[in-house]
Amino acid sequence: MGEADTQTIQTKWLNDRVWFVLAGLIILLAAVLRFIDLTLKPLHHDEGVNGFFLTNLVRDGVYKYDPANYHGPTLYYLTLPFVEAFGLKTIPIRLSVAIWGVLMVVLVLYLRNYLGRLGSLLAALFVALSPGMVYISRYFIHEIFFVFLSLALVVAIVFFIEKQRAGPGAIIWMTLLLYTCFMPSVVNLAATLNENLSGGETLLWVLRVLFFAIASALVFYVMRLLVTWEQGRPIYLLLAAASVALLFATKETTFITLGTMAIACFCVYIWKPIAQGEALRRSWLTVVIVIHVAIIGAALLYRGDISDAGSWFYETFLTQYQIHEPWVLYGFVFIALLIVVAWVLFVLDFRKNRESEFEEPVTLTWSNFRASLARNGNLTLILAAVATVFVYLFVLFFSSFFTHKAGVFDAFDAYRTWTKTGSKDHTQNGRLAYLRWGMKVESPILLLGVFGSVLSLLWARHRLAMFTALWGVGLLAAYTLIPYKTPWLALSFLLPLAISAGYALAQMIEGSSLGLKVSGSILALAGVALLSWQTYDLNFVRYDDEDMGYVYAHTKRGFNDLMDKVKYYADKSGKGEDAQIEIVSPDYWPMTWYLNDYKHADFYGQLIDTNSAEMIIAKKDSQDADVIKRYSGHYKYVGIYPLRPDVNLILLVRRDLADPTAQDPYKILEYETVPGYTD
Repeated sequence: MGEADTQTIQTKWLNDRVWFVLAGLIILLAAVLRFIDLTLKPLHHDEGVNGFFLTNLVRDGVYKYDPANYHGPTLYYLTLPFVEAFGLKTIPIRLSVAIWGVLMVVLVLYLRNYLGRLGSLLAALFVALSPGMVYISRYFIHEIFFVFLSLALVVAIVFFIEKQRAGPGAIIWMTLLLYTCFMPSVVNLAATLNENLSGGETLLWVLRVLFFAIASALVFYVMRLLVTWEQGRPIYLLLAAASVALLFATKETTFITLGTMAIACFCVYIWKPIAQGEALRRSWLTVVIVIHVAIIGAALLYRGDISDAGSWFYETFLTQYQIHEPWVLYGFVFIALLIVVAWVLFVLDFRKNRESEFEEPVTLTWSNFRASLARNGNLTLILAAVATVFVYLFVLFFSSFFTHKAGVFDAFDAYRTWTKTGSKDHTQNGRLAYLRWGMKVESPILLLGVFGSVLSLLWARHRLAMFTALWGVGLLAAYTLIPYKTPWLALSFLLPLAISAGYALAQMIEGSSLGLKVSGSILALAGVALLSWQTYDLNFVRYDDEDMGYVYAHTKRGFNDLMDKVKYYADKSGKGEDAQIEIVSPDYWPMTWYLNDYKHADFYGQLIDTNSAEMIIAKKDSQDADVIKRYSGHYKYVGIYPLRPDVNLILLVRRDLADPTAQDPYKILEYETVPGYTD
């Protein structure tokens, strides 16, 4: 069945025009949720560290990859154009990440011929509304780009097998990738030449424009060659190679994602002929019994974990004052109960209705992939091009654009470092941490995703849906077993789970069983409604509340009040950004980002003797006695402000600058509550 025919028997109302309108609205929704009010929540301390590296790259032109310093170099170089254009501000750096969150939704929509029209819309809507996807898209960390690349890899390989020529999206993405490779060098060459010529700002911009024109000519030449090579079809495989290289250059967890994908492909190869055979249909009752026995066996095997989960559920949702909105609890309990009903209906309907409303435009098999590689006798050339792209991008980013060759070797050492940090549970939430976090802030995707994955595998109608199900459940299992836990790692499996949820619900709605149609429709509506509230609540109300799963050691909103006071007294001193600020607290991230324009903001991290600085920022409790002893003669205490859970900061101002409301430092001993703290 051809591409034009694959959709003809689907829901009649969902024609091309309606689909594109709905797709556009979903993309708009994703953009609004990710772009609006990006400065609302203060930076996390990880964002502050990333901002420190970015600031050094912008101001000094230097970034050297160090495997001990968090993750790979892609984040900083991809953000560079934004800060070059708009400055070292919070909105540009977060915008550089939020864009990938929106493009992730766009990529899901690209899979409409493999998920179905309704399935692709529901999957994209779940990704757009995912509380975690929105929350981390508004974070200046590596995770969103990493998850985007994992989906880009899948889309690129699928399209390489299917397409006869490169589409506009592939050409644009390849062009942007080439510019990304060239632009940092353009900026550095212009700056170096301008410095050698002792030129000013005007000459610098002339050189930038000149080098940009040369880079554009080179990009045009390369793209012209690629587009004329088999009508540009190999571009998809080159983009897949680029995605893998950039995955490695972004995070050390790449091998977990790629390994899970490889296992998923193998399992689809083994399972699909079994699932589609008559033997499964004839012995369906036995299969159902085996599934339930396996569930009971797993429950008995992990009864300790399940008991802990039950205690956690009671303490989190059922004790007094623990849940802010009881209807949220009722919502996901309703979804869970309806899933049980839908499962019963599915079991009863399985033998009767195994056909799909659409067919994939091409069979996604290894043999077809191999045939696509060898088409027109270009196997050696394509493999050489793929290897070249992978190696070039890998070396380019880890060597800091050929300025730090040791970074390439350090990239391999990163895995030794990661195996040490990855063997500890820093969050102390136990093996079921992701289930706990997910049930509290992302329950529809978690419940519907796992349910949809099971249905996708038992239906065995579409290979991509089966692969996505195994990809999501596999990563969930892998990250559950690995001791290292951080909330944002969950995004790697939430993406495929959201896709599986959308696909399975669409298959239920478009099927012939009235019971599955009704239950699928209600589940979709309930899931979207609950996700909408959870997304709003997490991202725009309780964004610094530690009770919310993704809020991990996050900077409190009261920290913004501290930064406002610093600016107020800096302006009052008449020095502005030349004011001297001594940060003696050992805990200060992400303050470096907020004070990066203050030339005399010194981060000592320990107490020093001073009587001339306009302001001092110290740590409450551990430094109280020394603050009173050292600084009472020349400073007054303005206030105490929260940094993150259990860490509060003291702001001292020189006596001649202090407002009448400022107090003597010994008053800090009377402190009881944190101004600006939100429970």
